[in-house]
Amino acid sequence: MENKHVFLIILVTVMLALSLFVSGCTDTGTEIEPTTTATPTERPTEEETSEMTVTPTAEPTTPPNPQEYLIRIDNYMFLPVGDKEINVGDKIIWRNFEDIRQARVLVNENGIWEEEQYLGYMRQVNYTFNEPGLYTFYLKGREAKKLNVTVV
Repeated sequence: MENKHVFLIILVTVMLALSLFVSGCTDTGTEIEPTTTATPTERPTEEETSEMTVTPTAEPTTPPNPQEYLIRIDNYMFLPVGDKEINVGDKIIWRNFEDIRQARVLVNENGIWEEEQYLGYMRQVNYTFNEPGLYTFYLKGREAKKLNVTVV
């Protein structure tokens, strides 16, 4: 029993010493604000100034980080629902997630593929859009529900 009391006394003493030490190490809240001094600047003379001209290039540039977008085919619909606006160089991936493991046929009205794209369950097809324009897609048998992709 005596050992327990000695241990508790030592533990309390160590904790008290640590708390006193830590309280002495805290910030007092006084801050020193830096002072700034103004330095005189020289103005260039007319002879020293020159104009830079930039000649635009005729080639369109691809964004530095092309994006990839996933279009899910599920319940005979494109998900997310709604048209898309993307940049030149971006890629869209269409993937068949039909719950009933039904194959779907993806059709493009602009002729980007030579034939319709047959997508079995969990199969995908992708396309990188390198030209601006409006591209229209639908699922065969569901021609009324179209997905328009605007490439800018």
